[in-house]
Amino acid sequence: MRWRCRALPLAALAFLLALAVPASAAAPAVPATPPDYVVDLAGVVDDGAEARLDALLRDLERQTTAQVLVLTVRSLEGESLEAFSIDVAHNRWKLGQKGKDNGVLITLALQERRYRIEVGYGLEAVLPDSLVGSIGRELLVPAFRAGDYGGGLAAAAGEVASRIAAASGVTLSGAPADGRVSARPQVRPRPSPLAVGLLLLLVPVFLWLLFRHPEVLIWLLLSSRGGSRSSWGGGGGGFGGGGGGSFGGGGASGSW
Repeated sequence: MRWRCRALPLAALAFLLALAVPASAAAPAVPATPPDYVVDLAGVVDDGAEARLDALLRDLERQTTAQVLVLTVRSLEGESLEAFSIDVAHNRWKLGQKGKDNGVLITLALQERRYRIEVGYGLEAVLPDSLVGSIGRELLVPAFRAGDYGGGLAAAAGEVASRIAAASGVTLSGAPADGRVSARPQVRPRPSPLAVGLLLLLVPVFLWLLFRHPEVLIWLLLSSRGGSRSSWGGGGGGFGGGGGGSFGGGGASGSW
């Protein structure tokens, strides 16, 4: 009787752990290596659109080395879209060329009705967050609301590919004319009086260090330069043999 009383709490604990572990560890199953430039796990892109988009993105990589992939999943299984997107782009598929950081991943999560365009470091000047956000709002959202998932993804990926091609000075066959989506101008906030005051206080300190302790100033500058840019890094063996680029959270997410 005493053994049974001790065993019941242990059994209950094991049952609770069995329920909790899958819920926290579950994640959408994606292939270790993408078989093509469009990985439609949700089954929302028709074969014709998928073939055309795949050919376009293949041509983009051939001419510019940039790797743009489209991924659709049925559900995120409780995982954050942003965490899932950057994990796939960087850790699993290693998109982009090492040193160029020119990878892009467009992800659609059907059940959550969310999407994300993940942009590598090397393409952030070509695809700033404001532009990527506009691509999502103007091309993805209207098509997704109409149930045309393949059309929306093709339009958005085509726009992304056209922008990259134009920046590289090449022309892609079958690509839409670039510039269909205009980025909203970014409003730069004016510095606050407090920030201006702090800056004025720091100027004498900077000058004092410059003339009295230049070695300290050099050390501070080198330290800030070394740690100013956090990178997701790039391992070997990326999609298409690129070696893997770096991602730092550039891009945009949205819902419909």
